[in-house]
Order: sequence, then structure tokens, then C-alpha cells
Amino acid sequence: MDMPEVIPVCYCGNSAKLNTCWSNNNLGRRFFGCKQFGSGFRKSCRFFSWFDPPLTPRLRVVLLGLLKKVKTLKDARKREKRTWFLVLVIVTVLLFSKP
Repeated sequence: MDMPEVIPVCYCGNSAKLNTCWSNNNLGRRFFGCKQFGSGFRKSCRFFSWFDPPLTPRLRVVLLGLLKKVKTLKDARKREKRTWFLVLVIVTVLLFSKP
């Protein structure tokens, strides 16, 4: 990940935090924001500044496709784990049940 030469200072006077956007419109695009944003500790100063340029339409399609594939694989893995757990429970019950 390329780091900025200069980290902006937010309206609070603190160094801004580099974040990654995961919305469909700006998928994977990085931005600077207030460190306090979303912390619930206190209200953030709402500082915001893009670090990366906008994505090309092609790159956006590729990233969305990859995220969809990752989600599909994660879902399949969860189903596989549930299936093996069920098999383990059934085998355990069969092995330790009294005849």
C-alpha cells in the first residue's frame, strides 16, 4: 500500500486516519477521515478527503465480481462446516448410544 507523503490534519487538530471505502460507488478507494469518526467517544469533526483517484468503470466491475466470489466462497465454507459438524454429532450419538 503506498503511503501518503503528507498526512492531512483534520479539523480537530489531529492527524487524519487513512480508511478504505467499501460502497459500490467507491469500492476500495481510500480516503482520509477524522480518527474520531464512528468511535462514539465524541463527535468527529467530519473531516474528509479522498486519497485515491476515482476507479475506472472496468476496475469497479472487476472488484465487485471478486467481492461476490469471496462472499460465495465464504458462504460455501460455512455450509461445509455445518455439514461436517452435523456428521460429527450423528457419528458421536451413534457411537455412544446404548444398544
